[in-house]
Amino acid sequence: MKLSRRVLLLAAPAVLSRTAHASPAPMRLEPATEGMVALTGPGIRQALLLPGRGARLLPALRCGGELLSVVNIALEEAGAVLDCAVVALALDDQVALLALEPLAWRGAAKPGIGAARLTTRLSTTSDRNHVQWQREVAVPESPTLWRREAWTDYLAWTPPYRLADAPVRAALPETHQHRVAQWRQRAAALAVSAPHALTPELLARAGLQAASFSLAVNATPLIRQPSGPRIIV
Repeated sequence: MKLSRRVLLLAAPAVLSRTAHASPAPMRLEPATEGMVALTGPGIRQALLLPGRGARLLPALRCGGELLSVVNIALEEAGAVLDCAVVALALDDQVALLALEPLAWRGAAKPGIGAARLTTRLSTTSDRNHVQWQREVAVPESPTLWRREAWTDYLAWTPPYRLADAPVRAALPETHQHRVAQWRQRAAALAVSAPHALTPELLARAGLQAASFSLAVNATPLIRQPSGPRIIV
């Protein structure tokens, strides 16, 4: 049966309405207490409180059939700057912290050489059941020679609502990957104990400040100086 143009036009608003109703409501950042912001949205009663300095929403990720919010927060201390990715999920009327991951790090510059740095490319795997973090660390040895280490970390979607560390293989000791894995373990413990607030005091108590995230260990191989720091989402 061929439908008339008038019938199709009349039916369109109902289809659009159902689609819009089924889509997750957009999340936003709002000022909260001094130095803090709240990740919230329509119908949310329990927001997620985050350090407000440099906080900004990044593109959301679809993982495990859920739309995960990602917020960049910046931690700065003793000349070091650490950008972290906060991964959160709005469930019913609450926003819960699922993961806290280092996204980019820049240490204090060495005179005439430069500063060590970490960069991350964030995405989901093709099966949409893992969040992957493609990382690269560059540590200057001289004005033209740098030591670099590159690897990929994975967080697996674990029902009902959890992101769990899912390494392909155990990180070797004395590598940057191992150091990031240790940082992730402390962050995961904090996410369990404080699912609705990441205050500077809690971050310091868990050893997750910018100054504690050091890239002093050596890595191989030697390469020439890379391009500037970047965050790619």
